[in-house]
Amino acid sequence: MSASQPAGSASIFQTVLKWVVLQFLFLFYHPFVCFLFPQNNSIKTSKYNFFTFLPLNLFEQFQRIANAYFLFLLILQLIPQVSSLSWFTTVVPLVLVLTVSGAKDAIDDFVTSLGRFFCGCVSSYRPGFICVQADLLLLSSSEPHSLTYIETAELDGETNLKVKQALTVTAELGENLQKLTDFNGEVKCEAPNNKLDKFTGTLTLHGEKFALDNEKMLLRGCTIRNTEWCFGLVIYAGPDTKLMQNCGKTTFKRTSIDRLMNVLVLVVSLINLSSLLQPCSSLQSAPPSFLTNEGTSKGTNEKKKNARKFMFYDHSLVEAVKLDDAATHRFFRLLSLCHTVMPEEKKAGNLVYQAQSPDEGALVTAARNFGFVFRARTPETITVVEMGETKVYELLAILDFNNVRKRMSVIVRSPEGDLTLYCKGADTIVYELLDASCESLKEETMEHLNEFAGEGLRTLVVAYKNLQEDYFEEWHKRHHEASTALDEREEKLSELYEEIEKDLMLLGATAIEDKLQDGVPQTIETLAKAHIKIWVLTGDKQETAVNIGYSCNMLHDDMKDVFIIEGHTSEAVLDELRTARKKMNPDSFLDSDEINIKFENPSMKSRILPEEQANGVYGLVINGHSLAYALEGNLELELVRTACMCKVVICCRVTPLQKAQVVELVKKYKKAVTLAIGDGANDVSMIKTAHIGVGISGQEGMQAVLSSDFSFAQFRYLQRLLLVHGRWSYIRMCKFLRYFFYKNFAFTLVHFWYGFFSGFSAQTVYDQWFITLYNLVYTSLPVLGMSLFDQDVDDRWSMQFPHLYEPGQQNLYFNKIEFVKCVLHGIYSSLILFFIPYGAMYDAVRSDGKAIADYQSFALMAQTCLLIVVSVQIGLDTAYWTAVNQFFIWGSLSVYFAIIFTMYSDGMYLIFTASFPFIGTARNTLSQPNVWLAIFLSIILCVLPVVGGRFLKAQLMPTVSDKSVSRGLGLRSVRVLPGLAPGTRLRRTSTRRSGYAFSHQHGFGALIMSGRNMRPKLPFTTTGTFSPNSEKNKHK
Repeated sequence: MSASQPAGSASIFQTVLKWVVLQFLFLFYHPFVCFLFPQNNSIKTSKYNFFTFLPLNLFEQFQRIANAYFLFLLILQLIPQVSSLSWFTTVVPLVLVLTVSGAKDAIDDFVTSLGRFFCGCVSSYRPGFICVQADLLLLSSSEPHSLTYIETAELDGETNLKVKQALTVTAELGENLQKLTDFNGEVKCEAPNNKLDKFTGTLTLHGEKFALDNEKMLLRGCTIRNTEWCFGLVIYAGPDTKLMQNCGKTTFKRTSIDRLMNVLVLVVSLINLSSLLQPCSSLQSAPPSFLTNEGTSKGTNEKKKNARKFMFYDHSLVEAVKLDDAATHRFFRLLSLCHTVMPEEKKAGNLVYQAQSPDEGALVTAARNFGFVFRARTPETITVVEMGETKVYELLAILDFNNVRKRMSVIVRSPEGDLTLYCKGADTIVYELLDASCESLKEETMEHLNEFAGEGLRTLVVAYKNLQEDYFEEWHKRHHEASTALDEREEKLSELYEEIEKDLMLLGATAIEDKLQDGVPQTIETLAKAHIKIWVLTGDKQETAVNIGYSCNMLHDDMKDVFIIEGHTSEAVLDELRTARKKMNPDSFLDSDEINIKFENPSMKSRILPEEQANGVYGLVINGHSLAYALEGNLELELVRTACMCKVVICCRVTPLQKAQVVELVKKYKKAVTLAIGDGANDVSMIKTAHIGVGISGQEGMQAVLSSDFSFAQFRYLQRLLLVHGRWSYIRMCKFLRYFFYKNFAFTLVHFWYGFFSGFSAQTVYDQWFITLYNLVYTSLPVLGMSLFDQDVDDRWSMQFPHLYEPGQQNLYFNKIEFVKCVLHGIYSSLILFFIPYGAMYDAVRSDGKAIADYQSFALMAQTCLLIVVSVQIGLDTAYWTAVNQFFIWGSLSVYFAIIFTMYSDGMYLIFTASFPFIGTARNTLSQPNVWLAIFLSIILCVLPVVGGRFLKAQLMPTVSDKSVSRGLGLRSVRVLPGLAPGTRLRRTSTRRSGYAFSHQHGFGALIMSGRNMRPKLPFTTTGTFSPNSEKNKHK
């Protein structure tokens, strides 16, 4: 074994090295490949390549005014007649900053591209998965009638199976490679577009034209399931695929602090106080900036776990099943018959249910665990093993589900010849169809439904009806006529369904827990307390999306109303939006309204909308087809005004591009920072568009993670990312900027005061080596330590008091006013740092009577006072001390004294006569007591006003942090910890009974009845692991 391990390690190393080399070659040769072979399936997901990295990266970096300023300054310093300083005082820091930032960007882009390369490798797919890498026209497959089952989680977020079917003329090709090779057809179709649900084209074959639609297309990003093989014709490839058409471009994101810094640096450069402000790489750090304004969080259905697990603990029901209770048996018989689940037995005794809806699979599994095993289905029959006895029911009709009916029914004939209609659906709908004799059971069931609703469970009511043979024969004839009608087919079928689905007998109710990831409701509730507006953009259907909203505690009974926008025309959508806004704020329609005046005046350039207050708490749900109209130019203002008045907004059935458009809409009209969080390829465009993109690594792949700014494994980590690490980062960045400006204004303005005594001769106060090393060595590490480790409050308090997040949303810690304060503080300190050393040196003599009032001694004393004062200031700004902070501060001071004693020594002067003229200055000056007294006096005068001002402010005008610290200290003895433990489910007090979320396709029942999706079934026994007669289940 020991001999084989090195070989295995070498093999892994060689594989990784091969992938790295291939990726490098791809980045190098990709521009040539795209130029020589424009029609290929390659896509570009990296920002740079070998040739564009340097110009593009430098262009991005010089968009920061600070870098452009120092470049201009460097050019001036190259002219001896303009500057008295050497060029290296600017070029060294500037080149260092550009190099570090460029290296970071190159590594990030390379790692991201390498991650996409790994993610795109076919070897990473699990057995049974076929991922479509181009938009294909389905030609043939292994399934009957060339059906293909696909999962579109990366396209619309849905995990339920969908069915695609090839044309009959191409299905005949089968898997015959010769016929496929000789295929000579011509496809004419629409130009590449981003519409995932629409495709129009024609196939010309053998002189005949065949219509093509979206039901015959396999789009890039979908996953083929339960299909052994399939063949397709590539229609769109590479960037022309619908998935890539929905992916936004990678843009250079700028933080609000970056934008403010550009303004401030531009002002400073125009005033031209000095040319000595040095760049610092920490200034260009993007992550801490995402807490500088109020964010709008976008969540996706990664919060929802689609798995349904059967867990049972009521033994009375088990006893009822064993005692052959008729009602109980009929209840579980309904669950095993009334569905569209497809059973699959890949090997003997291993039965797997393929359900288009997770709820369907959970109910059929529950029935199986109680002895009613759904075993097989054909277009005409359903086979169920009931308590060990195999029964074959004749399937006569499936009354399919749609969003209006909110129920489905089946009509079956039992082996005994009894005709029965079994129905399940939303309780609000089924209760209206019940027979009058069910009143007592209805009341009891209603109590159970209310109890289930209080637990946040999704409820479903089941009922049945015995049918007469004569009536059914007559109804079945009319049903056949309606199903084959050419005009108004849906309306005629709906009338027949309504006719037969009445006078039902109630059997009971079911409840399903929509299992969420741990901590999701708590996270959303906490973020809402931090005044973060939460919008949900999902591809799920309306009922599913609303259920998730209630399960996550975003929607609740305390809301005055939840508006549903589902118009199919622009006029209808506009009317629904205005009706909602009028109910929330009638004054918003007055001519005197601020927004109406603003947008009626064409001279108003700013389109930022002020906040509008609603007269209560409201929610808004808008469907994708309605959103398409609402995002048009004349309706987008109405949408954003109405939506921003609501506490929660849920957009359902949206496309990836619509997600990005909603984010862009908020960025356009609201002065807010947007955060988009998603887990699949359908969220990439949204993540790229938002100010901050967060990817969740989940079962839908790594595309969202690779396109994001931050990533983690579960949604609940967002709470800590924002409220703890994000808040700390914002405070650290603001402290860094305030200190950065203060220390440089104090450093620079000493030259200004010195100019009055030197005739403004451009002579510098300090030694030029001190000017070079001041920001690069002497003051860089202390502020770096504070920027890495500082904490104003404990992380538990940040989680427990979400309102601590508000100052960052309002930009209270660094803004123009704070900048002016830094300038005034720097002016005051520079006065002290110049005139105290000047007064101490004026006519001063040593103990031996010799004068020490020379330029070199004054320069050394001034720069020593400056460095000690700014070091004390960084100590006052540090709220959380670590050994690293101590080491950086004391180490920087030690390095300073070590350097000046070395550089001002006789030896250095003898070696570099022209470069080190301060010979013996450190030894002679710092040995005088009056020098150290002046340094001490300078420190006291600079620091005392700061300490006094902060003490008075904390007592008279305490900040949110000060109040939380006081409150936290009072609660320390109680040790209150924030939130609930992971896995704890919040009990919801809502009385709303969430309807059953049917997720399968409309018309799937007709597909089952046609038998086109059936494949020959293997003979089965009743002793497999799925059977209650198996040895495994006998001992339960």
